[in-house]
Amino acid sequence: MSDLVPLFQPKSVALIGASSNSKKYGYWTAKSLIENGFEGDIHLVSRTGGEIFGHPTYPDILSVPGDVDMAIIAIAPNHILPVMEQCVEKGVKCAIVVSTGFGETGPEGKELERKMLEIARKGNMRVQGPNCMGTYSAVKSMNASIIDLAPGPMSLVLQSGNFGIDINFNAKSRNLGYSCWATIGNQLDMRFHDFVEYIEADDDTKVLLLYMEGLRVESEEDGRKFIKAAQKTAARVPIAAIKIGRSAAGARAAASHTGSLAGSEKVFDAALRQAGVIRVDTPRQLLDAAEAFSKCKPAKGKRIAILTDGGGHGVMATDFAERFNLGAPVLSEATQDKLKEILMPHCPIKNPVDLAGTPEADMWVFDRCLDVLLKDPDVDGVVIVGLYGGYADLSEEFRILEMDVAKSMVERIAASDKPVVMHSIYQPQQPECLKYISEHGVPVFGEVDAAVRTMGVLASYADIKKSLREEADGELADMPHDRRERVGAIIQAVRASGRTNLVETEARNVLRCYGLNIDEDYLATSADEAAAFYKRIGGKAVMKIVSPDILHKTDAGGVALNIDSEAKAREAYEQLVKNGRRYKSEADIFGVMVTRMLPGGVECIIGSSHDNTFGPTVMFGLGGIFVEILKDVSFRVAPVNMPECRKMIREIKGLGMLQGARGSKPCDLEALAETACIISHLVDEMKDVVEVDLNPVFAREKGLSIADARIILRS
Repeated sequence: MSDLVPLFQPKSVALIGASSNSKKYGYWTAKSLIENGFEGDIHLVSRTGGEIFGHPTYPDILSVPGDVDMAIIAIAPNHILPVMEQCVEKGVKCAIVVSTGFGETGPEGKELERKMLEIARKGNMRVQGPNCMGTYSAVKSMNASIIDLAPGPMSLVLQSGNFGIDINFNAKSRNLGYSCWATIGNQLDMRFHDFVEYIEADDDTKVLLLYMEGLRVESEEDGRKFIKAAQKTAARVPIAAIKIGRSAAGARAAASHTGSLAGSEKVFDAALRQAGVIRVDTPRQLLDAAEAFSKCKPAKGKRIAILTDGGGHGVMATDFAERFNLGAPVLSEATQDKLKEILMPHCPIKNPVDLAGTPEADMWVFDRCLDVLLKDPDVDGVVIVGLYGGYADLSEEFRILEMDVAKSMVERIAASDKPVVMHSIYQPQQPECLKYISEHGVPVFGEVDAAVRTMGVLASYADIKKSLREEADGELADMPHDRRERVGAIIQAVRASGRTNLVETEARNVLRCYGLNIDEDYLATSADEAAAFYKRIGGKAVMKIVSPDILHKTDAGGVALNIDSEAKAREAYEQLVKNGRRYKSEADIFGVMVTRMLPGGVECIIGSSHDNTFGPTVMFGLGGIFVEILKDVSFRVAPVNMPECRKMIREIKGLGMLQGARGSKPCDLEALAETACIISHLVDEMKDVVEVDLNPVFAREKGLSIADARIILRS
């Protein structure tokens, strides 16, 4: 059972800082608790005494009779610590600190937060906030906030109180309310993952919405707990989120607002997708998603039919379908034949289905065509766009007709197992028939792009559930069973020498321990050894300087290519050592590595870095200009199994280079995915490793070759 049950289902609530002054937070919160009819005991704590809204007050929480499940604390920060001590002494299970002036203000506020948490953990008391606007729970008719909230099918967890007001203002216009609602402020104790975990078991939540400025992390486990909680919840309840701070300036603003540390935006975006969270950009898009998930049947696929009474709107919807990852395929001959029986010969019926002026003569064509489209097994959902709702302007007869047709369409949609969304240019005017349609399970939007985007969101959730199942059941790349012990010995030896960076020969050995196919290499400590090793290899060789003090070998002139004789091997050895000394005179040079020169291929990069929020990650991209200038890379939080690694490879914009551009043969994408999978497990299992850089990796038609490897340990 979640330990947030006392927060959303308390039997008794104490408001500390209750006030009869209508200008104070303690007044507004008391009013909200009482007027919303909380199904439990309300205790008001006030130093001024007297009654508030007809309720007696107590001088402190220790004077309150009986048990207290939840305390709402609305007092100045300089009084907070003794009150927290009293709450722990009373046995309060959770506290909501709505007061401001804590970690968001600077070092003194952070120290105050530290002391608060220390007190709370002594009594196993959970803390929401500080710097928040409270909580709402429909199941207990509890509004422990100052915002006018109503029951409904969505739950909302957010960091910004102002954003909560914004969302709620617009949710009311759509008749949307909440099962659970919580502002979490500075996330001193209760974090996003706690709330996501609670919602997983809330049967009244049809969609979970998140407004995120960042995850507050004491360690990378906080970020990883969020991913795990979201994956579990998203398998049952769709999750949509706004994550602000995409830009560098936005990230700074978010950090100053809530004290959150901004990690890599690319990693955060990847983590949300990996967690099964649908990311949107605006409050309107968030509510569009909420309305669709609250009203519509689940989408089973991406094939949509577009029904329109105007060609322009139909074409626009078709364009948007492609943008939002939907398909608008040509309808089957069987479906077209049925539509021909309904529509005039001039009406386009391939998809979009354009009624082309026929509703003025027969309004029922909307209903009959919708029936045909919903029954087509090759159609996963229907988007209606155009002028419905405006025919009432023509006459009273049309007003009645529109309503009658609307009722019939609603019945057809309810009987179907497919989602339907609607666009109408008249939606802002809220005509009677559109209100009826919206109130009976069909979202109605005033913009074509909003309608099609929302259908895309419904379809994406079907993909999310499938991906979560595939990844949970997904296979691993083959890795030796003794890999950890062998790599541990290498790392121990590196540590013993006082280093945190592995030289390339050591890095290549680590990769071999994890089962990666690495060409044999030899460490020469003299020119004669270099010649002897070349003779053993034959053909063409590569020689590289090996020094823990020279990480970027090319910059130091530490790489020699196309070595094709023993004489050249001797000459290259002397020159590489000389170049290394010139680059860094004090460098500790272990020798020169000699290995076979690899055949070419498409240049890729596979690596890992340590993210402040989520810990070890794995990255894939094309090498050269693609990574240096275009930043065409994909990320995942490690570890990931093969299904997710296959998606990583296919996400990059330069995928065509790997699939066989300009007549070249396609590369072995499975080998790339296997390598990314192995690296993800390496960095997850070997906690000392904070950075891996395999660059370049040459992808070929069959297999791949790792030409250079760098591994850095935690300092």
